[in-house]
Amino acid sequence: MVIDLDVVPPSREPARTRPRFPARRALVLVVLLALLPGAAEVPPRVRDLPLVAATSSASGTWLLTGATLYSTHARAGGRMDVVARSLTAGEVLWQRDIPWWSGIPALTEAGPMLLVTGPAGVGTRILDGRTGEDGVDPATYTVALPVGDRIALYGDGAGGRLALYDPAQGRIAWQRRFGRPLRAAAATGAHLITVDDTGVAATFALNSGEPGATTGQAIPGGSAPVVRILGSRAYLLGDRTVTSVTVPNLTGLWTTALPLPRVAVACGARVCVSGAAGVSAINPETGRVAWNNLDWTGGEAGLVRAADGHGVLVDPETGGVRADLGPGLPVGDLLLRAGPDGLSVVEWATGQIRGRLPGVTPSGCRRTGDHLACQQVGGPVQVWRLLHTPAWYGQ
Repeated sequence: MVIDLDVVPPSREPARTRPRFPARRALVLVVLLALLPGAAEVPPRVRDLPLVAATSSASGTWLLTGATLYSTHARAGGRMDVVARSLTAGEVLWQRDIPWWSGIPALTEAGPMLLVTGPAGVGTRILDGRTGEDGVDPATYTVALPVGDRIALYGDGAGGRLALYDPAQGRIAWQRRFGRPLRAAAATGAHLITVDDTGVAATFALNSGEPGATTGQAIPGGSAPVVRILGSRAYLLGDRTVTSVTVPNLTGLWTTALPLPRVAVACGARVCVSGAAGVSAINPETGRVAWNNLDWTGGEAGLVRAADGHGVLVDPETGGVRADLGPGLPVGDLLLRAGPDGLSVVEWATGQIRGRLPGVTPSGCRRTGDHLACQQVGGPVQVWRLLHTPAWYGQ
């Protein structure tokens, strides 16, 4: 082998080395990359609504107002607790132990007063919503019905008396003879409309009690357990009929046969009545049923709930479906929709998510102002505050 000592072999290229970044620089680089347009984002999570109040045990009837949660709790020996809880502090404001033999109570608000009533207003206690003290002697009046921010009272003493209680003044505004037990009542700005237990309707001046018109005979289809005023008309919902009369003259306009009508609401230019026949949309001028759906309930603002649990937005004029909002529980302008992480609270008109209710299985919900309350299966009631800021983390 011959080696040429005059030839110099080519030099080898030095190996390339990867520049070394300190850990701090690497972290800064990751953050900068994450801020670049189009960078991958972590899907936002819906915020849980803040819990502001809850009953400490299973509740019977309950009522959500703008500032207070009222609830009833049965006790042994024909007694019942009525409890008021603040929505601001979540604490108990007052608690009353009262005798109660009048069946399932109903709670309603009239001005600053809380009405605790049995069926058809019988067995009434009128409590000051701020203190729980009696506003009216429970032995004097046997029936109390809220009429706006006042209370219509009936007592069977001295041949029967009708009275109007003004909570703002804390006194009886007027009273007069009323021969038959009061069954239903409603009020406009100037008139009180009453229906007695025979189904006869009458009007009285709201401020003075001066008697006005009367139907003179029972409305068709039996007594009227519900009176609903919409505009210048009163709708008397009997056992088998809906009757429209003018206010205050009580001139009968029409009577339409419907089985067990129970709720009447304005829906567009129609009056939507819910009952045993589902939802019936009635022409208020003629009483003719424009359309009917046995599987729906509701109708206010064109929103109904179908038998399959879907919220449905309908055209009140025709009954046609404008939009299927999917499964959910309508609560006013909200729709509670079940998901893998709990219930989403959605504004059905806009689709905006207002928050989430984790671990909630409600048997019934109500919305008042900025609060949403639901009764859990099993009895307790919880109240949440609705969010006005974005309901997503990271926004």
